[in-house]
Amino acid sequence: MRAAPSAIGQRAAPGAADQALWLRAAKVALVGLLCAGLCWLAYAWSKELFVEQARRQARATLALYTQSLKGELRKYEILPEMLAGRREVVELFRQRSAPGAVERANRLAESVNDISGAADTYFMDAEGLTFAASNWNSEQPFVGRNFSYRPYFQQAIRGALGRYFALGTTSNRRGYYFAYPVREGEAILGVVAVKVNVKRIEASWAAAPNEVMVADGNGVIFIASREGWRFKTLGPLSQAAIAEIESNRQYRLGDLSPLDSDWRSGGRVERVSIREAGSDGGGTRVTDYLVESRPLSEAGWTVHVLTDSSLARGQAIWAVALTALACLIAVLTLALARQRRRRLIERIEIERAGAERLEQRVRERTADLTASNLRLEEEIRERRSAEEALRRTQDELIQAGKLAALGQMSAAISHEFNQPLAAIRSYAENAGTLIARDRLDEAGDNCTRIWELTGRMAEISKHLNAFARKPRRRLIPVSPTAVVEETLKFLKGRLDSAKAEVRFSPGPADLQVMAGPLRLQQVMTNLLLNALDAMAGRGTPRIDIALSSRNDRLLLSVRDHGPGIDEAQLDRIFDPFFTTKEVGSGLGLGLSISYNIIKDFDGSLRAENHPDGGALFTVELPLIEADSGTTDTAGTADGALRRASGF
Repeated sequence: MRAAPSAIGQRAAPGAADQALWLRAAKVALVGLLCAGLCWLAYAWSKELFVEQARRQARATLALYTQSLKGELRKYEILPEMLAGRREVVELFRQRSAPGAVERANRLAESVNDISGAADTYFMDAEGLTFAASNWNSEQPFVGRNFSYRPYFQQAIRGALGRYFALGTTSNRRGYYFAYPVREGEAILGVVAVKVNVKRIEASWAAAPNEVMVADGNGVIFIASREGWRFKTLGPLSQAAIAEIESNRQYRLGDLSPLDSDWRSGGRVERVSIREAGSDGGGTRVTDYLVESRPLSEAGWTVHVLTDSSLARGQAIWAVALTALACLIAVLTLALARQRRRRLIERIEIERAGAERLEQRVRERTADLTASNLRLEEEIRERRSAEEALRRTQDELIQAGKLAALGQMSAAISHEFNQPLAAIRSYAENAGTLIARDRLDEAGDNCTRIWELTGRMAEISKHLNAFARKPRRRLIPVSPTAVVEETLKFLKGRLDSAKAEVRFSPGPADLQVMAGPLRLQQVMTNLLLNALDAMAGRGTPRIDIALSSRNDRLLLSVRDHGPGIDEAQLDRIFDPFFTTKEVGSGLGLGLSISYNIIKDFDGSLRAENHPDGGALFTVELPLIEADSGTTDTAGTADGALRRASGF
């Protein structure tokens, strides 16, 4: 029953696959057409935009160049009129045949030319003959030459301001000429002419991003940012224009030829294509320009600014490339999103299939974890029991160390008790005798001494009880100075019996640390007894004790003057059951217990050999700020011992 649908599905599968393939191809084609359309729109829109930007820039450049050209010409336009109006110039024209007049005129023209920066300044008589010029001393002076054929002379001799652009027939240099008549009354004596060099204007345009050309009324390009365009014509010259140029000797006709260009106007935009020889001489290069033009009416010229349109095309191509890249990114993003969606669906199916297996495993693991938790809880209880046993063992070791120290001090303690007891017995016998003899005052003195001796024995007993008692583990502010002094009192009998000399440098009185006073005293007792043992049989033993502080840390040092510690044994000196004493003289636990006690106080205990001989043990503990309100009885060792031991 289930096989038939499966077979039908298998037979229909190829047709469905073909349909899906065609559908996918149609989608790809549609996306491709859409991207192509977007790229075409981007090209058309961006090209129009960049062309308009180029035109705006060209118009601004054209206005700037036109104003600079006008300004340059106007600067020299009034110069001939000013010279012609000077009385000195009129006298030179009127008496030019007088001795020295020509020389004075030459000097004047030369001086004016140097000051104004003009190319040439010269004086002509009414017939157009030059009798004085600024270049009188050059190889090709204007003096003696007749320029009556020039339009600027003809305009000036008729009483008007003459202006004209031409190629100099003498200097062969381009220039713009201004001329003005020299009058005496109504009579015109001659003409003053000034030539302006346009090469300086071209030099200022050389660094411009646009190309510039200036053409006269006949379409002859006489100023251009490109040297190859000079003396080219915008189109073929008419016969009348050729005749005019030839009669005025404005240019050399042999130099004039049409510019190989194609001028066209497309709506608002004027364009020109100029064909030139390639820079390497290997063919013709055609450049398409956008043209902006403006007439210079007073001179009869037209200024053209040309912008290479390939820049706008290049920017438009970049816009197309960016559009194509954006389309590609969008298509790839869409494809990636669809692929991720398919993978997500597949992953959901896989996760759904594996969910049941996972639930089964979770149930199995839950059972395992429950059993593991039970075992872990049992291990925790065992660990806590072990830690508690270890803590009790450590306390017992500390207590054993105390009792061992008491055992070592038993001889001195016995001596401390025997002497007072003997004295008490003697004083008591004497007191009885004195009472019998009715010498009550002297008997009272003996009783006072007996009271003092019993007080001393009680003090010794109190110290022994406090030292032997198990200490409390709570840390309180402790004065290390008081602990050292109390320890010295406690060991006084042992120190006296050994005839030891103790030098104690207490340091600042306000030093305090957080510690257990009895445990800290046990450390000091152990260090002092070890020092005495190290100096046994060495005459008068000497022990140096010093208290100091450094970087908020307390430094408590105990130095003996014995043989020191073997370098090979320094690393093991704090190990449990390690001792340098003879067999039976100790268990090797004193330094190990002291090390752990100081470690409980967040401090350290170091052992080293002093450079001048003997062993040096240093206890380092963190200092705390003194607080009189909480350490009123900590200033004395007796107060610290009472508070710690419960007295």
